[in-house]
Amino acid sequence: MFIKSALVSLAIACSTPAIAQQSAHVHGFASINLAIDDEELQIEFVSPAESIVGFEYAPSNATERKAVADAIELLRDPAKLFVLPASADCELHEVEAERHAEGEHDKHGEHDKDEHAEHGEDEHDNDDHAHEVSDAGKGHSEFHAHYHFDCKNTATETIELRVFETWPRIEEVRVQALTPRGQFGGNIVTSDPVIRLQ
Repeated sequence: MFIKSALVSLAIACSTPAIAQQSAHVHGFASINLAIDDEELQIEFVSPAESIVGFEYAPSNATERKAVADAIELLRDPAKLFVLPASADCELHEVEAERHAEGEHDKHGEHDKDEHAEHGEDEHDNDDHAHEVSDAGKGHSEFHAHYHFDCKNTATETIELRVFETWPRIEEVRVQALTPRGQFGGNIVTSDPVIRLQ
């Protein structure tokens, strides 16, 4: 399917070192990948957790857990991130939102408990690995969201971003887009919060 392969291609492109330095785990940055085909529009949003909730480590108290839960609730409402043109007549078909932390050992997660046990015997055999484990709680984490829209008119030229209003810590959004008119990319800033697909 075009949409799925397009988003995979964009995700690969955004994982290159040059782009990673600008977006992944850089405070104040976020990234959006979007693909348009026929009557489908899919958008992926990724942001370091610090840019949204003010910290990247695993939440350790009720206040921090509530901040993460509130952020996920906001992410499940695409109107908090962007405004699609009314002329596109889009209807949200599916949404996914989560906090993701690689290497984090969360005592509440089955997978993380297994991962912790798996690393246990090697933890002190390798200094670098031991450092990684000890720092896991304060390491990198991100919020990921995926939106799938069905649109009657996907000849969309602009999409207004609201992420800067919703999360003022975000100062710049790296955008990669693949549409029937071609591939587009650029950095969107607070002074001009519009994605131009032309």
